[in-house]
Amino acid sequence: MTKPDGKRDRKYVYGKSRDEVHDKWVRLHQQAKAGPVATNVPTVANYMTYWLAEIVEPNLAPLTFATYETLSRLYIVPGLGAKRLDCRLSVRDVQTWLNKVAKTCQCCAQGKDERRPPENRKCCAVGRCCQDLPSARTVKGIRAVLRSALSQDVVEELVMKNVAALVKLPPIRARKGKSWSSEEARAHS
Repeated sequence: MTKPDGKRDRKYVYGKSRDEVHDKWVRLHQQAKAGPVATNVPTVANYMTYWLAEIVEPNLAPLTFATYETLSRLYIVPGLGAKRLDCRLSVRDVQTWLNKVAKTCQCCAQGKDERRPPENRKCCAVGRCCQDLPSARTVKGIRAVLRSALSQDVVEELVMKNVAALVKLPPIRARKGKSWSSEEARAHS
């Protein structure tokens, strides 16, 4: 196989049956004919670290880097960090993970209340979940960061497709503003 860096290397396939190994071997040959094949595929956590340091930080605005780093550290790496980028990360994995993030109290998941001093704990650490769910915009931002990272991954030919681009999210509904009544307006003026 030719690797993305231009060097040649061997790649092995394994399976439980001869047919399974043959199918993997055929797929591997098709990938080799299409272009370079990655022999060592990083995990999502390793790739996000590389991507943030080498692609995002030198090329984008500092606030963009800070936002991407925060979303990566708080959501992507804890949720998908152990998955390998190749065939181990599927559209189904990303879709179910994003759906779970949208329904999970982030105070509980990230241990926000547990890090507070014992006298200031008020919800999850004392057994009362505060239901601090991420907004639809936050979930969309998480997907956008993962999608951007995986787009670079496709460019570097570590994966064949960007699975995050195929994930569906519910539309963001505009919040209805609450206007003051005439009495409230007079009271605040």
